[in-house]
Amino acid sequence: MPAYKVTWTQTVIATATIDVELDELAHWAIRAGIVRAGGKKSPLAPDPRALQQSLERNPHLRDALLRLYSTSTPSPDTK
Repeated sequence: MPAYKVTWTQTVIATATIDVELDELAHWAIRAGIVRAGGKKSPLAPDPRALQQSLERNPHLRDALLRLYSTSTPSPDTK
């Protein structure tokens, strides 16, 4: 039987309600190596309080980290 390879692009809209404090989100992003002080090649970790303040002021940054957090962190309901 022949095998066929099929490729397509599909747009998906996902919505998640995430129960996380911004200080916890900031610490997670730093521990995961997602956010660094001075760019990708810098070994320095940013100040968690400064990152939390950025999350409070910048909805684009907050939404981006929440998306990463929601896809990287197992849900308590996940078995």
